[in-house]
Amino acid sequence: MACAPLRVALVGPREEPFADDPDREHRERMLRSFEDICRDIVTFGTDYTLSREFLGIEYLAATLRREGRQVAVVGAGNEGLDDKALIARLTAFAPDLAGFSLLYDLQLKSALTAARTLKRARPETFIVFGGPLASAISALLLETFPFIDAVVEGEGEAAIARLADAVEGRRALDAVPSLVRRSDGGIVKQSRATPADLDTLPHPARDIIAAIRQRGLPVPSAYLTTSRGCKAFCTFCTVPNVVRGMKDGVYRMRDPRDVVDEIEAVARDHGVTRFYMADDNFLGYGEASNRRMLAFADEILARGLKINFHAECRVDSLVPETLVRLREAGFDQILFGLESGSAKTLKRWAKGQTVEENEAAVTLARDLKLDLMPSMILLDWESGLDEVEESIGFIERTRLWRSNQPLWLVNRLKVHCGTAAARRYDNVRGKPDLPPVDAGDADSLARWCAAATYQRTPIEDPHVAAFWSALNGEANRWSVLIDEVLPPLLKTLRETSRDTGRGEALARIKRIATFRRSVGGALAGLMRRLVDAAREQKEAGHRAEPLDAVAQRFVAKFETELFPEGLDTWLAPKPTGFIAMPGAISRPPAPPAEAMPAEIG
Repeated sequence: MACAPLRVALVGPREEPFADDPDREHRERMLRSFEDICRDIVTFGTDYTLSREFLGIEYLAATLRREGRQVAVVGAGNEGLDDKALIARLTAFAPDLAGFSLLYDLQLKSALTAARTLKRARPETFIVFGGPLASAISALLLETFPFIDAVVEGEGEAAIARLADAVEGRRALDAVPSLVRRSDGGIVKQSRATPADLDTLPHPARDIIAAIRQRGLPVPSAYLTTSRGCKAFCTFCTVPNVVRGMKDGVYRMRDPRDVVDEIEAVARDHGVTRFYMADDNFLGYGEASNRRMLAFADEILARGLKINFHAECRVDSLVPETLVRLREAGFDQILFGLESGSAKTLKRWAKGQTVEENEAAVTLARDLKLDLMPSMILLDWESGLDEVEESIGFIERTRLWRSNQPLWLVNRLKVHCGTAAARRYDNVRGKPDLPPVDAGDADSLARWCAAATYQRTPIEDPHVAAFWSALNGEANRWSVLIDEVLPPLLKTLRETSRDTGRGEALARIKRIATFRRSVGGALAGLMRRLVDAAREQKEAGHRAEPLDAVAQRFVAKFETELFPEGLDTWLAPKPTGFIAMPGAISRPPAPPAEAMPAEIG
């Protein structure tokens, strides 16, 4: 009698923000549900990456199914599952092996909660963690949480397949590549697997897309990779930790025909026509990569596929003629890793590119009419005021604030576990002081996760810290307005314009459009006003004072020009699903107006 196939659950945990940090960017604590995000992206466009697909575990699922395993893929955020619902799903499936993929620090607490509860309900389930974050803190996880049986470091396809064999008793755990586990002598790290030949991997299972469709939601985009790895060693990036120690395969490319086969299948089977190329560097390196890109574009055009795609690229990988061909094939949105307009900052972060290359890349993207998504890191915990001023000057010269996502410019460097930036922070400031943890206590677990993942990295220069606090506070207000408040309002107004009150509804829609077009220029003006104020304090020899009042006066003047009756008054009556803005739209009056600089035009 044949044995039942091994049951494997692969989990993409939900994200849970660390809510006690007033300087955190709003993007890390979105208030809307996944359902609203999907519908709004399809309606209003621009940020297609918000509807995340867990491509890594979908590759693992396809690998395991090819070997006859029974696999359940659970994207907790995509499926609207809180921790209780996720645990119920896992317990009902009764997996022999459960894998949790940790891409981000925000997923850590939920993953630990679910893993602990699953282990208590099913002690026989083998629990393994993987992904960039788990790879970076593998030993720490095993030392701290006994319910985790092992961690896979780096790429997971070969490891998960052999681990499934081991769980079935068909091989020893010490024969599983890339595995970190406990032994009598302590924590053992086994040799990494040979980097996978990408053309031998099955196409990823699309369970996440199917689950979204099953909920009656639109799918804004499908994730897809045409390569793996990166040859750069930016200090803030987690990729170097994944490829560290590789002799070969640091950067690998797929056959363009196989990539287009996958695109064609996803479009046919799931009705998706937009793709997010989740490569670390889509355009790659050198002539071989350039030939691959041309072949990729030609294959799409030859098959007559009506698709669009967007990708992240390094500025030193651009070949104008290749971009023209890709543009013809549907490449319409590009995210450059510009990061900074300061040569000093770029050098500290080991970007391997210049400010001049950044400016040339922006010009080229605009010449090709590519929608430019600005990837800027305005400052880090070591930044001086001169570096911040140089980046603001770069934003002004290149008019990056004119992008569809100007608030992306308000971004400070996040210290990620396992990166060169984390090692530098440890050397200068000392390693995080981890508190005792009770994994069964939500508050205790949250405190431990926050400490373990560098959630508190205070800015050294007090004038830079005052600048950041004031800027981020106002940017968060605008971000909530644009991302949370206006989409449901626009839906209501569009419905009204089709029925009664057409004139008034259209006038309000136009006012919203004017605000969205204007906020980028206002943001750049606010940056300039605040950095000038910080500079004035510093050069006068004054200690750094809060700049919130300066920011509030600037924003009040800008908003009053567009909404003389007041923003809160103009938004009433509030649509169904309205989300109040933190810090309030209707906050106390700003301090008396001061002379304001001319807005950037």
